[in-house]
Amino acid sequence: MYYQVYAMTLSIKQSAEKLGISLSHYDIDGHLIYASPSSIDYFIEQLQFPPNTGQNQLFQDVICAFENEPIQYDLTAFSSPPDASLRYQLLDEQNQIQFEKTIPYSTALSLPALPFGYYRLVIFIAQQTFSVQILVSPRTAYQPPLLEQQKAWGVNVQLYSLRSKHNWGIGDFSDLAYLIEKSAEHGADFVGINPLHLLYPSVPEWASPYSSSSRRWLNFIYLDVTALPEFKLAKSVQNWVNSADITNLIQSLRNQDTVNYSAVTELKLTALEQLFAFSQRSKSAAIIKRREAFAAYQKEQDEALVLQGLFNVLDKIEHADQQAEENTIGWLGWREEWQHLTAAKRKALIKQHKSEIDFFAWLQWLTEQQLNDLKHLCQKVGMRLGIYGDLAVNSSRGSVDVWSQPELYCVKASVGAPPDPLGPVGQNWNLPPYNPSQLKATGFAAVITMLRANMLHFGILRIDHVMGLFRLWLIPEGKTAADGLYVHYPFDELMAILAIESQRNQCLIIGEDLGTVPDEVRWKLNEFRIFSYFVLYFAQRNRQYPHANEFPRNAYATIGTHDVPSLQSFWHCRDLALFDELNILKGDVLKEKYDQRVIDKQAMIDSLHRDGYLPPDYHGDALSMAMHDNLNRQIHRYLANSQSALIGVQLENLIGQEISFNLPGTSTEYPNWQKKLGQSLELIFNDENLKTFFAQINQARKA
Repeated sequence: MYYQVYAMTLSIKQSAEKLGISLSHYDIDGHLIYASPSSIDYFIEQLQFPPNTGQNQLFQDVICAFENEPIQYDLTAFSSPPDASLRYQLLDEQNQIQFEKTIPYSTALSLPALPFGYYRLVIFIAQQTFSVQILVSPRTAYQPPLLEQQKAWGVNVQLYSLRSKHNWGIGDFSDLAYLIEKSAEHGADFVGINPLHLLYPSVPEWASPYSSSSRRWLNFIYLDVTALPEFKLAKSVQNWVNSADITNLIQSLRNQDTVNYSAVTELKLTALEQLFAFSQRSKSAAIIKRREAFAAYQKEQDEALVLQGLFNVLDKIEHADQQAEENTIGWLGWREEWQHLTAAKRKALIKQHKSEIDFFAWLQWLTEQQLNDLKHLCQKVGMRLGIYGDLAVNSSRGSVDVWSQPELYCVKASVGAPPDPLGPVGQNWNLPPYNPSQLKATGFAAVITMLRANMLHFGILRIDHVMGLFRLWLIPEGKTAADGLYVHYPFDELMAILAIESQRNQCLIIGEDLGTVPDEVRWKLNEFRIFSYFVLYFAQRNRQYPHANEFPRNAYATIGTHDVPSLQSFWHCRDLALFDELNILKGDVLKEKYDQRVIDKQAMIDSLHRDGYLPPDYHGDALSMAMHDNLNRQIHRYLANSQSALIGVQLENLIGQEISFNLPGTSTEYPNWQKKLGQSLELIFNDENLKTFFAQINQARKA
């Protein structure tokens, strides 16, 4: 009996380790916490490797190697008769055979050094065929030559928050073009924006760019309709836009202090539907040429583009009342037969809704075109790092990503965080994680495609929660965060893919590494020259902020993030007042936050005195000193003088606006992802004071 129990335990342990399941972990206080046996059993079942179906796209193994180094592959895992011969092929990404050999069976296979990229090793042994993916990685992710010579800076904005004299109530790509041109004039080498991931057009108020319907496809709400070639030729649509009712509506949306997503989405979709109809019937040579280009795009993107269109069509039908919550967003709120389509039903629905599907495909094409124009604009005006994009940690549960490829996800689990002293019950983010076994079996195709799509137009890409490439806290369906456990992801493989795509797209990678990050992860990120993410708000230690030479070199440094208040709001504790007003923080917890804020502010004043940014007779303490223009400038000078290769300055801080774009812990209580900047772009860049502000940042970066 003892032997059976021991054997079973050993078997479970081996199965768990093979699947990346951690049997224990150390909590924030260093205590060893064991995973519950029931959770281990649950995830052993959920994370199983897929059976070998014999399909060519499935891999039985994945290996990593560095470019231009010989590769040794162990064959002992493949059983073979003693006298068997072994034949193998090496194929490139185009499935072209690079070489093919037949040799006596051996326990190891020697392969030549290869350029970085993706390869398939096919092994034939005794009537069996095995496919192995080889990820040949560059030594590092892409490093812009600019940063080898000097430090750089850029402007960060929430794109939706931009005001201008022409937009339709939400910041758009023409606003971004204006910002690129003006920022470049003042020495900026990039403009950073929020994620552009596709959301839910049928539920426009579901506005968080970090809870998307797809991380591959784009949010067309940022299109400038009036800049489209179709609009410039469609007189009827021009007349409609210029009519009194629509003109007044646009002006009203433009004047509001928050983005009215429902009204903006309805307005833009109405205009775009008219333009699509025009594009289909127009006999103009220019439009015919664009139709041909769109048809080529459809062919290139293939089934995935069709499915995102079908998803949006079905979602429009099922959420016609625009009502959806976390558990009914997207396909979660559909009729059962549409949630899990049979092949025949899918084909029938695609045929039935072809025109509408084409329309949503057209919107993707337009959005990619305007983004591509912005990339070229950056090059034209000398903005050497281009656009800084942002990649969210995952798509939401009701997303087209999950619906179209459910086998890639562990749909009966959620990502979250374990219990700790600050959150005794832990956190459940209700995001479905990738199934690492399925990722490996499919050669990480979905990840590669998604990364390519996000790097295509950006010179810099921030990876939200880069720790997710290493491990995630997974929670069984219907359980609490306390019932979760850590699952390790194929970190080496994912880092290799990140480096390959970074080099191919010439895109610098920033890994959001805030919080506790294991040493082995930091070493790997440093090895691949993934830039760290350094936030000044969180840098106070022992009542002082770091000296200039104490900032990390290979890092992107900034004052705050999208989840924290502007400098003005931080300094005046407006965010804490909001938490109080909304009954989110009360009593001793709130008092502790206020007390800590005073310490942080005083530390900043003292550090500025220490480094000579404030004169000795410039008296003031954290309780009495308001945030004023000179203090704002000196904080930015201090940041700009740091040794970090990249710094980002937030536009809301440059204009001294008291604002929080997102108030964590709220949903309907606060207008998250809706707040606009207080001034239009035209006014901001005509301000002489801001021009001198930019000049000071430039000078500090060159020091």
